[in-house]
Amino acid sequence: MYSKIALSTTLPLLIALAACGGNSTTPTANGAAATDTASAPVSASTPASASSPVEASAPTEASAPTSASSPGVSTPPQAGQWAAASAGQMLDVTLGELHPTQAALGYDQIYYKLGRYEADPTKKFDDFCADEGLDSLATDGSSASSKLTDSTSFTCTTTYTAQRDTTVLNPVVIGPNGDSLYLTDGHHGLSTYYEVPDGGPTLHVHVIVKDNLSAYSGTTFWSEMQNRGYTRLKDANGAPIAAAQLPTGLGLKQGMQNDVYRSLVYFTRDIGYGKPTPSTDFLEFYWADWLRANFPLTGYTLTTPGATDPDPATAGSGYLNAVWNASLKMVATTDPVIDGKTGKDLGRLDAINAGKKYSKGEFGDLLKPLSASKPGKLAYALDYKTRNGLK
Repeated sequence: MYSKIALSTTLPLLIALAACGGNSTTPTANGAAATDTASAPVSASTPASASSPVEASAPTEASAPTSASSPGVSTPPQAGQWAAASAGQMLDVTLGELHPTQAALGYDQIYYKLGRYEADPTKKFDDFCADEGLDSLATDGSSASSKLTDSTSFTCTTTYTAQRDTTVLNPVVIGPNGDSLYLTDGHHGLSTYYEVPDGGPTLHVHVIVKDNLSAYSGTTFWSEMQNRGYTRLKDANGAPIAAAQLPTGLGLKQGMQNDVYRSLVYFTRDIGYGKPTPSTDFLEFYWADWLRANFPLTGYTLTTPGATDPDPATAGSGYLNAVWNASLKMVATTDPVIDGKTGKDLGRLDAINAGKKYSKGEFGDLLKPLSASKPGKLAYALDYKTRNGLK
């Protein structure tokens, strides 16, 4: 009775009206009523000035939802389509409508996901349901013919989308004149969905408005983005870049560079650091920049797993050894990392691998080979790179 991911234009309106007792809904940019009242009221900014807070009744969609089952062709947004969107508002958009606010990715993180999804396609739908705030993939919720771009082909655990958990949705900033959306988090996950065969620029996702800077333009807009911490203007080597040098879109083929240290940091999660709540945007890049200055990768071969017995610190010089030794470095630091952030601010663990032996815990999971019943993330990444001739 309910759509599995995206609501139709009529049904969610009836649900939203019923849920709020018949109160009027917020008009969307194209005149349709806003939909999905899935979370508690949040503080919002007025679209004309990001510094004047107002109270939003609930997350709503600023454009009429388009079913993910009709991928069609990605088209440019209407002029000022998102100009009236306020902070906390939920938008139904396509991946092709999202602009990066960083120049680089950790490619190995994406290679892990792509390799994992090839081995177990149900994991892809499970992750997508979770990223959409719809819990997880329902039992037997997908089949061999299921596609991300066809929301009727798979079922999430949460089918009543008014109960969507909007706190997990990726944040965006409204750009000049309300014509553009700038993603401030989730570049890796959404770039992965961009790269899978059944994803791409027409895939529909839901995002949450973090701020509306449509009143700003040109250099003033980018100054505001920097001042508010909404962009990372550095290349894959940590060198400064201009806003004009940011990639044109998500994925691996539209200018996103490969930051090997950002890949390394991904695999050190819960071994050298744990993501705090709340966390700063671009958190992993803080660690990447710090490791870049304090942990040379010369001497390590990041195309092989390496050896771990009897001590991963000295047993080999592969990827696993780099992860372990980088994590040792991370847990040892209490000094400012970069831009005034300390290791504690960025989730530094008190002990490597949370105090567990290297063969246990997160590192124990990471070192499992592809032949294991549950291979480690690194095994999937290295296998995917080898099979596809990637470095």
